[in-house]
Amino acid sequence: MMLAHSAHVDLLLGSVRPGRIALGPQPGAQVALEVGGELPFGDRSVSSLALGDAVTMLATRDQLQLLLECRRVLIPGAMLHLVEVDAARTVAALARWAELIGLVDLPPASAAVGWAKKGGAPLSGAPLVTIAIPSSNPRYFLECLDSAVAQSYGNIEIVISDDSEGEAIPAMATSRSHLRDIRTIRNPQRLRARRNYEQCLSLARGEFVKFLNDDDVLEPDCVATLVDAFLRVPDLVLATSHRLRIGADSQPLDDMPATRPVVDRDVIVNGTSLANAAIMHGLNFIGEPSTALFRKRDFERRIHLDGESPFHFNGEEVRGAVDFAMWSRLLVQGNAAFFFRRLSRFRIHGEQAQAKPDVMQRSIAGIRGLQRQWIELGLYRRWEPHLFAVQDFPGPVHGTGEWRLAPLRSQPAGAIAPADALLAWRATRRHAFDLSMQGV
Repeated sequence: MMLAHSAHVDLLLGSVRPGRIALGPQPGAQVALEVGGELPFGDRSVSSLALGDAVTMLATRDQLQLLLECRRVLIPGAMLHLVEVDAARTVAALARWAELIGLVDLPPASAAVGWAKKGGAPLSGAPLVTIAIPSSNPRYFLECLDSAVAQSYGNIEIVISDDSEGEAIPAMATSRSHLRDIRTIRNPQRLRARRNYEQCLSLARGEFVKFLNDDDVLEPDCVATLVDAFLRVPDLVLATSHRLRIGADSQPLDDMPATRPVVDRDVIVNGTSLANAAIMHGLNFIGEPSTALFRKRDFERRIHLDGESPFHFNGEEVRGAVDFAMWSRLLVQGNAAFFFRRLSRFRIHGEQAQAKPDVMQRSIAGIRGLQRQWIELGLYRRWEPHLFAVQDFPGPVHGTGEWRLAPLRSQPAGAIAPADALLAWRATRRHAFDLSMQGV
């Protein structure tokens, strides 16, 4: 049962009994929480949470799920603090998982021990957006660049990290430089795809980043629509849409499995449920890097997780499928807006690296590695892969509605009602693909 929202709620995670956690500041005022279950509070309704040392008795999977729930119910900027005698040791034990789901360290001067939910003043106005183009092939570049220049959204910079040979791409960029703020960086040595994405991200000055591959095309209101989602929706980490396949001649192509519509209207999707469906099906219906918009801060370096590369999930770099690595990293940190209309065009042509057999094999191996990570961490347990948790996209008045279950439209419908399917899924003690690793 969902308890009433409150601006000031302080809970203590107390003793852990088989399958149950005692929550509450006093024994007589505790709430029983099923291990792996949901906290009985609405989104962004709790001003602070206190965890006791008993959290270390939980398996890693259950620690991670509890932290996800804590982040969900906390208001932006609120604190999740550790109490009792071993607080520092408990924080060290949970630091990796707190970073994974987007919690941030408290300031060094803070007297408390723990983390805070990312927050700050609500967005307003027109934040700067970087359209980042990791270029290597001039053949379709001008059409790509012109679609960035033609965006209806005004506050844009265009950054081109040029991995090509010759002067064609710099010349085309110069020809449009009077229309937009365009910066072109020539790479003295080829960086290749992943490192070129990383350089684009490091060069971005915008609060938001919109990758655009040099053979793809944006609709004129793409950036404006995606930024507007962040202005309206709290706890958003990704805004994306369906996209249109086009060929070398820029004419539309039939859908492939990954581009078939998965929603039937504009919705807000629970981030973990969206990532779960894509990862467990091994199908990137979220979109290529050209499709989505995100905050740059959500790729800031994390000391317990990140090495030299920001594009990974819990250390799994998902070779050959950088978009899978990006979206999984983001979606465990919050929710996504998914627009029904196709706001970008994804080009299919014979010169693409994705069409090469060795790249395809790396991509398959990378996605399997990501699936292993997802399963080992138990993130599949909350959601059956063909189900999302969604809300209708809010209208002009700020706010969102209640969460409901929706099927993934591009996959065969389940034989039973979504609510019953989810209950059966969560009640299953051991799934066929569950690795059941010791200590996980």
